[in-house]
Parts: sequence; structure tokens; C-alpha cells
Amino acid sequence: MNKLRDLGRATLLGAALLGLTYLVMLAGVIAGSWWVFAIGAAGSYAMDALLLHRLHDLAKLVQQIRLGITPRALLRQLLVLGLLITSTTATSTGIGMVLLVFLLLFGLQLMAGIAARMLRASRKLPIVTRNIDLGALNIPDSPPMPLVREPMSRLLPLDAFLVFGVVGYVWFGSAWAVAAGAALTLGVTVLALLMLAWHIRLARTIPSSERVMEFTQSWLDSYRPEVILYFSGSADSTYQVNMWLDTLAGLDRRGIVVLRERVIAAQLAPTAVPVLCVPAATDLMALDFGPARVALYPANTGKNIHMLRNPMIKHVFIGHGDSDKIASVNPFSKVYDEVWTAGRAGLDRYVRAQVGVRPDEVVEVGRPQLDTIRTDTAPNAVRTVLYAPTWEGWTDEPGNTSLIDAGPTLIEQLLKAEPGVRVLYKPHPFTGIRSARARRAHQRIVTLLEAANKAAGHGERDTRELAALDRRLAAFDDDRGATDEAHNSREEGKTDPARIAGVAALTEDWHRVYWEGQPDTAHLVIQGPRPSLYSCFNQADLLISDISSVVADFVATEKPYAITNCEGITHEEFRVKHPTSSAAYMLFPDGEGLDTALAAVHLRDADELAEQRHELRAYLLGPSDVSSMSRFAAAVDDLYTRAAELRPLSPLGEETPAELTTS
Repeated sequence: MNKLRDLGRATLLGAALLGLTYLVMLAGVIAGSWWVFAIGAAGSYAMDALLLHRLHDLAKLVQQIRLGITPRALLRQLLVLGLLITSTTATSTGIGMVLLVFLLLFGLQLMAGIAARMLRASRKLPIVTRNIDLGALNIPDSPPMPLVREPMSRLLPLDAFLVFGVVGYVWFGSAWAVAAGAALTLGVTVLALLMLAWHIRLARTIPSSERVMEFTQSWLDSYRPEVILYFSGSADSTYQVNMWLDTLAGLDRRGIVVLRERVIAAQLAPTAVPVLCVPAATDLMALDFGPARVALYPANTGKNIHMLRNPMIKHVFIGHGDSDKIASVNPFSKVYDEVWTAGRAGLDRYVRAQVGVRPDEVVEVGRPQLDTIRTDTAPNAVRTVLYAPTWEGWTDEPGNTSLIDAGPTLIEQLLKAEPGVRVLYKPHPFTGIRSARARRAHQRIVTLLEAANKAAGHGERDTRELAALDRRLAAFDDDRGATDEAHNSREEGKTDPARIAGVAALTEDWHRVYWEGQPDTAHLVIQGPRPSLYSCFNQADLLISDISSVVADFVATEKPYAITNCEGITHEEFRVKHPTSSAAYMLFPDGEGLDTALAAVHLRDADELAEQRHELRAYLLGPSDVSSMSRFAAAVDDLYTRAAELRPLSPLGEETPAELTTS
């Protein structure tokens, strides 16, 4: 029942329409009405197309209840045979011939399905790469993606020619309609089968998985990486590794990005650093990373163990943002050689948590991503408030997010505030993946902001220039769906600095056009990777958020911020428990305290926490007189030097145990 309640309106409507199409076909069979059946059949083919291209949630649901494309096609064929049998003009010979064609079609489709599976397997490399030349692997061009991406969802509906040929026969009694439909259906299916066979033949030039892994090791031996950025996670967590790509590229040492999931490789942001995705644990653990002595981990995931087992490397947890959340002191962190935090707050956090991470293992390195963040605010006509709540988390601890208990209330009060303010609402990417209450609160906020914009007379804005920039940025996407990942890896084999610079320039233009195209008084719901969180920081005069890395990052701006206390404790207790709130304007779920926070952005003299924010910035992020990038690079160099002393390289580039070099 919970799953049914969580289904979207489009999914429920689609399910109803899908069922209706088969009921209409059945009614046509019972009534002996060709036109009623034709309406139902046309609707069923239209729903097949929608399930393939649009209604993905419904497609998953019908697959789970065993109503995927194959049973739907067979049921449709059974119903059209029923229509033919009930026709007064049909003969037993004609019915038998149509049945024979359907059986022949089924055999051809079965062969095509097997061939498609063979083609996918032959082109699926054990690795996915970027900025690594794969010319030696002789990878041919990608086959047309309909042949390999859900091929049966495209092949089975080809029986439409035959189905409507039968309908035509029932309509005006001509056997030529059936013959023409059968010829078209069988001909197109045979053509698809021949294309599959041709591309299977081409794919025979690709070496075996063993040979590909030998090539990978040979490339590693020649590249000789020194620093590894290692990441594993879900598709929604790609931002956690993306935020470290520029930092890795800025190091003087040879870096490499090592990923574990193909979906992460497809969504990775543009980078000039070599990228190696190795999904299989056995393949990864068999690789020798040579002189690599430092591995950086942005997330705690189970697959980290496959790199952690390498004793030649010093392993460092760098995380994807500091905060007072319990996740920032995960006991798993003690498996790393060192834990790097932005400032002293990170060290104190681990000391208080007592989770097995020793103080001498914690290193303060700053937050390189914040080096270019602005401390001023865009010159908007009205003050801007950014509401950026975190997500509900994996547990039901009180205060995980303000979205559920306070979000809509805060937005209602912001919309009524005097003087008026503009609201930017940017929820966490994970919002609603676990909690239906969070999804409802999110939707309520969206509705409130849309209604406020409508009441203020903000109509549809001209998005043509922005759409053009979106298309140009999409042209840089490594996986646009037109080719498979083997083809993409081949094409992305050589680093193109001009391409990386082009993406950066287009992204900057996109942000400029986006903000210039927004009325200063229009409220915005901001989801997805663009505009970025830091771009929203530059627009905001006040942040309202929860205990998360968003707060720690925003403190770099030294602008006022507010935190909603949803834990049922006093503000004093909250500040002791969460040091990042020590310079925050505190709010209760009912909005109490919001007026004080708003006054701090309207009247400079009313901002009584400015000095505390300046001190907190140094505590959370380290000194501001030295760039975080230089501190981070120095930490990498220092650890690499110490690791190399323990595991020095021989003149041939092989590891030599330290005890042998000193004997």
C-alpha cells in the first residue's frame, strides 16, 4: 500500500490507460468490431512507446508484476487472433497461416534478443575510461543504440504491421492486407537481425577481457600515477567526486580518478585527469598502481575496501564536506591512515566522538573548493534568502532535516515578510528518496513559491538563450545516449584542454544568463547541478539551512546564516552539540527567530553575530590568508614523501620494502 501511495499521478494515470487499451481490444473481440479493436491496439502501441521513453516508473512497475513488453505483445497477438476467429470471413486456412506467421515472428524475435545480448556482451569492456588512449584495443564504432539498449522493447512492437493487417482483413476482407502486414513485420525484424549479426562480427576485433586488463596494466605502468582519487557510490552521489576533480587536477603530482560504477563514469564532470572505472573487484585488486602512494576517498562506502587493502598506499578520507552530522565522525574513518578536515573543528569533532580516530591522524588542509567563493552579494533589488535544507537521512533521528517539520512554515513566513525578500529554494539532491513526508513538504514549498510568483505577475520568462547554452553543454556530455560506453571511452582517449576550458566557459555563461534572466523579485526553485550551490551563495544575503556541510561552506562568505532547531532542545544545548551553529541565528520550527535573522540582512547594525562568524570561519575552514589549495597540495606532498620513504621505489620502478634498503 505504501508503494501505491507513493506512485505519482502520471504513473497511476498511465497504468489506468494501459489497462484500458487491452480492455478496449477485448471489447472489440467480443463485439466483433474491428474499429473498436483498432482503437485499443493503437492505444496499446502508444503506451508501449510512452513506457519506453517517458513513463519509466510505470515501466518498472509493470515489469515487476510480469507485464513487461513480452507478455503484453503476446496478449495483443492473442486478442487479434480472437478478432480474426470471430470474423465471418475468416477461413481455417487463413487463421492457420496468420498463426504460423506469429510463430515465425516469435522465433525471429527470440534470435534477435539472443543476438542483442551477445552484442552487448562483446562490446562491454571490463573498464570504462576517459583521457586514456584505447587505440590499441581496436574498438569499432558503436552500433545504433536501439539495437543494444532495450532492444526487445523496440522489436516486439514491430508486430503492429501484422496486427493492423489482420484488422484490415476483418474490415474489408482482403487477404492482401494480412500479407502486406506480415511481409513488413517479418522484413523489418529480419533487417534488425542482420544488423545485429553485422555488428557482432565487427565487435570480434575487440580483445578479450583478459587482454583488456593486460592493456590497462601496461598503461598504468607507463603513466605511473602518484595520487589516486577513489570513488564508489550511487548515481545521485556523483557530485561527491565531481567536487574534487579540479583539486586533483591542480596538484603537481600525476593523478588518476578510479571509479567503481559505470553510471558514475557516465556522469562524471569534464576533467583533464585520466579516469579509470573498474567495476569488478577482482579486476581492480589485480591492478598494480606502481608509484602511487596516496589514495583520497570522498565517501565511506563498502567498495573502498578493494583499494584499502593495498599496503603500498597511504589512504586518506577527505569526505565531501565537513559538518556536525554524525556521518562526519563515522567510525569507519579509523580504517584510513589519515583523515583530512578543513579546519580545527574537524579535529575537535573526532576527539569528542571517540570513534577510534587518533588526533595525530587528523590533518587540517582547508577547503580548496572555497578558494574562489565571493564574500559579497549580487546587487539585487530585494534581499535574497537561500533555503537549502539537507535531506531526511537514513534514520529517523529528530532534526535530520528542517524540511519536514519547518520547511513550508518558514517559506510561508518569508513570503509574508516586510520588507519583502526573494526566496531561493535549493533542496538536497537526495530529498525524498526515503521519506514520503519529505516529498510532500518539498512539493508544498514548490506550490507556495509558484503561487507567490503568479500573484506577483511573474509570467514565463524567455529561456531561449539558456536552452541554447544547455544544448551546447549537452554536446560536451560524454554519454548522450547515441553511442555505447566502449565507443565513448575510445573517443575520450586523448585529453583536450580546449574542450575542458570550453565547458568551463560555457558553464560560466550559463550561470550569468540564468541569473540575469531572473526578475530580482521572483522566487526560484533550484534543482539539479545548475545553478550550483556556490552560485546560489553569491546571490544570497541570508542562508537558512540545517546541520550539514552547506552551513560550513557558507560560513566562508561570512554572511548571516540561520539554522532551524528541530531537535526539541534549547538553542544553548543545540549550539553546544553543533559548533557550526555557534554564529547562527537560531530558529524554531514555527519560525520564531526569523525576524531577527531578517533584520540582520536589512540593517547592518542589527547583525550582532558578524564577529562570531569571522572567528567561526577560521575554526571551521582554517586561516584565510593562505589558500586552501596550497595547503591541500602541501599535505599531499608531505604524505607522499613519508609513504615513499616507507615503501621506496627501486631504479626499475618496483616497490622495495624499507627494511631491505636500510640493511
